[in-house]
Amino acid sequence: MSRPGPRTTQLLLSAGVAVLLLAAVLAVFLEDRPARVAFVVPIAFALAVVAGFAVARWQRAQRARRLAEGQVEAVRRDGEAKFRALAENVPFVTWLTRNADRRSLLYISPQVEALLGYTPAEWQAEPNLFSKLLHPDDRERVLTELEAAAADGYPFRSAYRLVARDGRIIGIREATSTVRDTSGEPLYTQTVLYDDAERRRADEERDRLQGAEREAATQNVALQGRLDLLRHASELLAASVEPRAPLQQVSELLVREFADWCTLDAVEDDGELIRAAAAAGGRTAHPAAEPGDDIRKVLQSGQKLLVTSLEGDEKPGAGFPPETVSLISVPVRGRGRRVGVLTCGRISPASTYGAGEVALAEDLAGRIGVAIDRARLYREVEERADAGRVLTYVADGVVLTDRAGVVRLWNPAAEKITGIPASDLVGHPAAERIGGWQEGLDSVPVSSSPDRAHPEVIVPIEGADGERWISISGVRFFEGTVYAFRDVTEVRQLEELKADFIATASHELRTPLAAVYGAAQTLLRHDFALDEAGRDRFVSLIADESERLGRIVNEILLANQLDAGRVDLGADAFDPGELVERVVDAARVHAPPGIVIERVVPAAVPHAVADRDKVRQVLVNLVENAMKYSPGGGRIEVGLESGEESGAETVVFFVRDEGLGIPADEQARIFEKFYRLDPHMTRGVGGTGLGLYICSELVNRMGGHIWVESTEGEGSTFLLELPADPEPLGRPVPSVARSPERQAAESDH
Repeated sequence: MSRPGPRTTQLLLSAGVAVLLLAAVLAVFLEDRPARVAFVVPIAFALAVVAGFAVARWQRAQRARRLAEGQVEAVRRDGEAKFRALAENVPFVTWLTRNADRRSLLYISPQVEALLGYTPAEWQAEPNLFSKLLHPDDRERVLTELEAAAADGYPFRSAYRLVARDGRIIGIREATSTVRDTSGEPLYTQTVLYDDAERRRADEERDRLQGAEREAATQNVALQGRLDLLRHASELLAASVEPRAPLQQVSELLVREFADWCTLDAVEDDGELIRAAAAAGGRTAHPAAEPGDDIRKVLQSGQKLLVTSLEGDEKPGAGFPPETVSLISVPVRGRGRRVGVLTCGRISPASTYGAGEVALAEDLAGRIGVAIDRARLYREVEERADAGRVLTYVADGVVLTDRAGVVRLWNPAAEKITGIPASDLVGHPAAERIGGWQEGLDSVPVSSSPDRAHPEVIVPIEGADGERWISISGVRFFEGTVYAFRDVTEVRQLEELKADFIATASHELRTPLAAVYGAAQTLLRHDFALDEAGRDRFVSLIADESERLGRIVNEILLANQLDAGRVDLGADAFDPGELVERVVDAARVHAPPGIVIERVVPAAVPHAVADRDKVRQVLVNLVENAMKYSPGGGRIEVGLESGEESGAETVVFFVRDEGLGIPADEQARIFEKFYRLDPHMTRGVGGTGLGLYICSELVNRMGGHIWVESTEGEGSTFLLELPADPEPLGRPVPSVARSPERQAAESDH
């Protein structure tokens, strides 16, 4: 049975009270006192019971009302606390007003003080503060838009400028909407103010990254253009043993793709310097008919001349076109002798020469020198009857075969290139004694005369020490065929290494650039809001990848400085144990999971004498290599031992890992420039191939030695030995044993 509701209970109480009051009135008219008392007492008792019941009911109602009000207040406070916590931790200002009236402030988040310099209390105290802070050029437009939005109903979006307390102009993006209750009635208006500066900074960073990407692409195109120029020039120079026509063609090629004017001066047999070729780009600048004094100085000194920029009334010097604003003049060498001068000039101030152009000109000069030298040697062969004496000193390999293909002449240069002595070859068919010779000859065009239409081809042959690549050409005469060839194995390997380096460097640069670009794009998105931790994570990613880009660029620059001899090294005594400790502490911070880095330092070691910063750079590089080549994790030890060389005490640093190890046949090459153990990154290990080359160069220039001891699949140990301070420090420690690898490394240096 259900309990009566509050309304039913109230009606029953009212009816009961009315009945009791009626009975009391009737009792007044009773004349008999005992009867009246007997009648009134029950009525009074009943009234007391009814009154008590009513009071109890009222008290329960009051308690229920207070409980409900408390619960509503708790829910309100909790919702307000959550709203404030959210509003005060987002990267924008939250502003609540009543009924779209911006002067009736309900709440504004504390971020407004950091954005504009005014506290929430100041906004509360001054209702018209927003209108006052609007930029004068934006005030009328924004207030008109707000009035129209209030009349039409929100949401409302706009962009304008506000003037901060300190006078700064702040770009603002606003988004306003009306919050309504369940019945659709407006509760309050919510406005969000965003600082537009961060978006502009992100746009600027995006533009900067895109510019860097375009610049890198431009540099790659320029580099490919230079490689094509060198290839084309080589083809022209190899087309004929007579240098005049190829030199003129090369000068015209340079004018089309590298210079506004170009001259090639050659030394005659009598020592006189003559102008062998000259070309101009059809403008006003035309070279003189004879080489000037500046060119003769270049030939005599053997030093290049670089004029980067001429301004005002400056003149380039006698013999050069007066319109010239930048020029390069480099000596041409053949077999170590100066045989000419290559000079290129530009007349446009917008395109001056620099170090990169100098390197290209020197490379071209080397190829021209080879062509001039080769032409001269061919001329000597034709002019002199004593061909054997001439061929003894020629740098190119020369082989003479009769009509049956039997070798009749095999000069010393051919012996040196192939490693096959003349005694094993002369009198025998070349195809029987030289692997790949017959296959190579099938692609060699043989001319009836050494003219310029006769190109060289590059073919592989099997020498005594393995495969060699040669550039070869042939001339047929009545008694047989003469072949001239030169060893281009190292050049081919260098070109392959350069190509691998360009591909690797492009990959290594593209990876962090892609990460930075992706993080920046994520930060620019407006379809969701990142919390502070998310923003910090992406900003940290941008910083880390930018640091990685810096390390790659610094590696390339340092390698170039080492090649140019522009690295200054100190020689001060320092504590090697303290250095090892710092390197280990720094490496542990960035060590991947599964890698344990330990320091192994004896109780006392002598001070080392070297450039402390460069030694630290070498150790950091070796530790990073150890981590890269330990994909399965493991322990890396960085430590010290004492050593001895030629009776003098030394300090030996070592970095030992348990990683992939180095194959025995690769260990002799890992310190070469551009060489990478895993060039195709099949094991996921990247790098530019310059790290160990830089380490080797730095250690050698500090008077030390570096070598490796490794077993493939069991790890590697890199050791570097430096001179110790002659003043002893602490007790001596056991000397490190000298391995065959270390002895071989020391003998190489």
